[in-house]
Amino acid sequence: MHSIKKTAAVISFVTTMFGFAVAPVYADGVFSSSNLRIGNVNLSLSNNNKVLTKTDANTGKWLGQQNFSEFYGMMWEPQNSVLFVAGKLEGSNQPVLVKIRSTGGGGQNMFALTPDSRSVAGYNYRIGSQLMRVRSISYNGQLQLDNGSGVVYRIKGVGGTGDNMFALVNNTTCQTVPNYSYLIGCSYY
Repeated sequence: MHSIKKTAAVISFVTTMFGFAVAPVYADGVFSSSNLRIGNVNLSLSNNNKVLTKTDANTGKWLGQQNFSEFYGMMWEPQNSVLFVAGKLEGSNQPVLVKIRSTGGGGQNMFALTPDSRSVAGYNYRIGSQLMRVRSISYNGQLQLDNGSGVVYRIKGVGGTGDNMFALVNNTTCQTVPNYSYLIGCSYY
């Protein structure tokens, strides 16, 4: 018995000294198609790649979920405390990028979204949305959104609000709606 305690103490010491313990990976500015940790919250995609689940990072307790028919990815931008989530919401065939205040709420529809990416009446987790396919996002003072078909949109800050949060004329040309300045430009590859 004494030997087992000694072995456990040595393993604990080695783990602490050499960093073998799994350190939490935080999500600031990282685009992920599977999981993110934001403070004390974990967001992870289920095995069928259609349910985004929120759990308490310390206890694993289920806090909420959002259902998708297709999920592309998510990114946390800490300076503005916004979560970008890209995919097709359950009940919709339209690809959308949704900007969420913090990490949303709880329950079965934790972002309180309708299939057309608008807010459920009485909730304000959704800040804005853009009907566009987004395959990756990065942030370095401006958003860079890759639509997966050769166009990268560069957006000032984190964009605006509402149904066309980047004020684009459409999602196939690099043009802005007059009197808006969210779109900085596009790169093509």
